[in-house]
Amino acid sequence: MRAQADRQAIADLGVLYARAVDDHDVDSVVAMYTADGVFERRGVAAAGPAEIRAAYVASFDTYRTMLHTPHPGVVRLHGDGTASGWSHGHAELATRSTLVLASFRYEDDYRCEGGRWLFARRSITFMYAVPADEMATSFGSVERMRWPRTAPEAADYPESSPTWESHRD
Repeated sequence: MRAQADRQAIADLGVLYARAVDDHDVDSVVAMYTADGVFERRGVAAAGPAEIRAAYVASFDTYRTMLHTPHPGVVRLHGDGTASGWSHGHAELATRSTLVLASFRYEDDYRCEGGRWLFARRSITFMYAVPADEMATSFGSVERMRWPRTAPEAADYPESSPTWESHRD
């Protein structure tokens, strides 16, 4: 019974996180991390409340409107008040002039503190992030990271997966 309640609390954390990010509720987002928590975006880490806050504020300043749609993930409870897991989702992110469509994965480490599950580490990678009007021409390309006003870059996955080419041998 306890394991089921813990899994549900962690699933709820992911959904509440998406709502807080979409609402630009930086206080709630920061409160979802442990005091020594880390938010990592494509290999760039923000550690502790001040850096985590700054990372999210920068995102909120860039995207006027955000809609994150989280999808179910996998949670592994470790039995010692910690857990790990991954989930994925989609987002629509609007700048002043561009609508960006994105698909992402989170790799998460969780810790239960004071009866509440929190992110100890949340790492996000992207399958794509492209302006909506470029989706049809960019989705088949490896260079699916096309943030506004930046040069296209290779996506984080799936091409980097060790299994990506294995069936082609």
